[in-house]
Amino acid sequence: MMEKIYQMEYRGLNLFDEISTVELAIDEEGQTIHIFDVGQVVSPIFNFDVSAFELSDGFYKMADILRHKHILTNQQPGSELTLSEWLITNTAYFYIPQKRIKKYAQGSIIEIVDRTKEHSLFDDYVQRI
Repeated sequence: MMEKIYQMEYRGLNLFDEISTVELAIDEEGQTIHIFDVGQVVSPIFNFDVSAFELSDGFYKMADILRHKHILTNQQPGSELTLSEWLITNTAYFYIPQKRIKKYAQGSIIEIVDRTKEHSLFDDYVQRI
């Protein structure tokens, strides 16, 4: 489990329009991206109108770059996933300081309350939050 994870960084603008770095751990086999986001560049945002978390513009920008680089796209050459298709086929974990972890899967975002029941977490990031 989780042997084939590679890590990379993504730079984007945070909430204060400052450039900040996000650490990514990508599990191609598990179709999962783990995001350690200290500067809240790509973390989900709370939409008060619908009382739920939703993906941020920063996340969509990052996801589109990953999609174009064919990261987490188990696809045939010549076929191109749309961003919506890419999002729905992958799972994202957001590791946010103050000991919070959020999971995006199949179109919805939930907060991971009991870490022992979530087997796919990336231990390096869990320990750091």
